Amino acid sequence: MSWKDPRTASPENSIWLNLPEDTFRQHLVELEAKTNSIPMDPQVFSPDDWLSTSARESEQPHILPLATEQQIADDFAFLAAVTEGAQSVAAVCLEERHSPTPSLTLRFATLDSLLNSNIKDGLQSILQILIEHASNSTTTNPPVVEKLLEIIIKLHHPRLLARLRSTKWSKPTYLSKSHKKPLYADIPNLLHRLSFLFSKSEKALLATIKTNLQTLHTLYSTFETLPSSTDHSSLHHLITTSCTILNHPSTKQFSQRLVSSQKTRKPTPQVASALKTLRQIEKIASYRRVATSLLKASTTYRSLFSNLRIAFLAPYTAIPTTIAYESWAKTLHVHAEVQLAVFYDLQTTSNSSTSPDAPRPRAIGTSKWLCYLCYRFLVSHGRFFPSKTHGRVFDQWTVPDLVEYGDGVRERYRGVVREVDEVVRRESGEIGEGVEEGWRLMPMTSVDLGPWGEEGMGVAREGERVEGGVAG
Repeated sequence: MSWKDPRTASPENSIWLNLPEDTFRQHLVELEAKTNSIPMDPQVFSPDDWLSTSARESEQPHILPLATEQQIADDFAFLAAVTEGAQSVAAVCLEERHSPTPSLTLRFATLDSLLNSNIKDGLQSILQILIEHASNSTTTNPPVVEKLLEIIIKLHHPRLLARLRSTKWSKPTYLSKSHKKPLYADIPNLLHRLSFLFSKSEKALLATIKTNLQTLHTLYSTFETLPSSTDHSSLHHLITTSCTILNHPSTKQFSQRLVSSQKTRKPTPQVASALKTLRQIEKIASYRRVATSLLKASTTYRSLFSNLRIAFLAPYTAIPTTIAYESWAKTLHVHAEVQLAVFYDLQTTSNSSTSPDAPRPRAIGTSKWLCYLCYRFLVSHGRFFPSKTHGRVFDQWTVPDLVEYGDGVRERYRGVVREVDEVVRRESGEIGEGVEEGWRLMPMTSVDLGPWGEEGMGVAREGERVEGGVAG
């Protein structure tokens, strides 16, 4: 798979003709300087609200409801993000085909990690389990869940060690100077928070939560003492136990109270740290949630999952830049979400859709929440549901400027970057009233919305913002 050039348009046909990209980027730097690079709070949006305001009448009908399309795409993006760092951030679109045989193609995009053949092979093994399950079963068979989880653990073994901050983890070079404690060492801070959140009259509830957290502490710390040869079986038990505990009503109540505590008073570093610890445990539990969720989807939508296919977009090369908020930022990148939007717009321009009854994807699944610029891009673009954003600006962001764009796409992208620039200038205070006073805490960029629910995540629903944010 070859890398693509993101700058092939002539100056007179550039999407930056009326708004030079250097000017756009300078506006981004000014926004970052005034907002600590976090101009908006984390937000989660309603699929129903987006559908009600989007013109979809001309679209072919979808088999998958939008919320299901988004969840399945998010789950596959989670599975594709195998390594640490921005290079591993994955995005996925689901392409339904209804004739002659129903099928579902998963189209992946990242900066470069999916060029790794081991990751491709691992994803293909996951797909094969789902295909067989959709073709041969009508219920979620527990042994199949365990088999799928084993494959996921094998693929994600290094990432799981990283999430645990295990002493068995070989840190990548860029993290070699970081000295974070193992995850189990942060659980006592969660236990300490209990005394602030529960009254003496809630003795039974408090005892249940304390027992569950102590179970996790023992399980996670014991993992460090076991030989590496037992990692896979130990991780299987660790993931399953984490998922069971997080699904317990008492844990959900603890999570909701912890989030609410930072809404009623100024967030403290201790609360922020406790929330981050809880989120890390949620990510570990997510491996079982994703396995169960995908198997359930393969049963519910057997016709699509019986013919699962996988495809990968070639990434774009990086572009040198001299305009950045951080001194180390020397290159621009096309984020995975933008790669997918451009791909489908080019398909429309060239009339290259392989099936006339194939509806265009409406959701982009992501392994991390949309960054501020991808969110603003998708809102202005209008063809994809912007499901959630962590609200942080990464100014090394850009849009491909391609000779292949037809006149319609080119003008549309000129309008999109103008709209994004206008919002950036408004929120930096260059025009309008600017962003509200006060800096936000650094958000986490990936949080799972599993069965423990949105309310336990400290995120707003239906476009409402979160007070305070969550520490990253």
